[in-house]
Amino acid sequence: MLLLADSGSTKVDWCYIDAQGKQTRFQSVGMNPYNITHENLNTEIKEKVLPNLPNNHVKEMYFYGSGCSTDQKKNEMQEVFNQYLPNTSIHIEDDLLGAARATCGHKSGVAAILGTGSNSCLYDGEKITENLPSLGYVLCDEGAGTNIGKLVLRNYLRGQFPKHLHDEFKAENPGEEADFLNRLYQGEVPNYYLASFAKFAISRQKDPYCYALIEEAFDNFFKMQVTQYTDYNKEPINVVGSVGYHAQEVFKDVAKKYNMPVNKVIKAPLEALIEYHLQ
Repeated sequence: MLLLADSGSTKVDWCYIDAQGKQTRFQSVGMNPYNITHENLNTEIKEKVLPNLPNNHVKEMYFYGSGCSTDQKKNEMQEVFNQYLPNTSIHIEDDLLGAARATCGHKSGVAAILGTGSNSCLYDGEKITENLPSLGYVLCDEGAGTNIGKLVLRNYLRGQFPKHLHDEFKAENPGEEADFLNRLYQGEVPNYYLASFAKFAISRQKDPYCYALIEEAFDNFFKMQVTQYTDYNKEPINVVGSVGYHAQEVFKDVAKKYNMPVNKVIKAPLEALIEYHLQ
């Protein structure tokens, strides 16, 4: 009678575990409180979540979500879920704590999210002890899809790609400079648009030029985030997220430069969170 949720900005992965241990998996749209309207949040709960909960019989719920780092946003989400699950002990937590619990369990370490965006923390095995504000894709997001995508698009538009990569990028992404810039500066969700270009480099990471782009992004991640934590290289680093997962060999090479062992690298945290809570 446990309900777990790993919520990003685009989707939520849910798992309901009944008293016999049977697991029911399902998805809903992302529930980042900064991105979803109150109306859409209520609709998703009623149409996607409640039908998967027999008689709404949930003893405990742990919701790990992007955008849930402040008390204000946690309280907002808590109030909404309380309406539908009034007899449930509801815990609204930041997705960064979810990443730390999924990768570190009850051991200390550095935990990182490297997906569309990036974030990191120092974790003592129970709680986050140090965390730099991520500040989003405009200011930071070092090592994330938005960061790598930005480097890819910048270098392409400035004619810095080797010819074979220039031709491949142009074939996959036809358009003139104005087309890219109009879409970036006037279109919706520019962070996802930027992050979409990261796939070009990551899928070609064995190419020396693409490797160097990814390496630059990861190096900035270590320099601007990880090394700011107290005695950072006395702990292993753990990663959650598609970018870190698919480019983990480059990430491990960069981690060596900072004398940091890499422990777990997982694409998504839900499976590990299920194990964490069932323990």
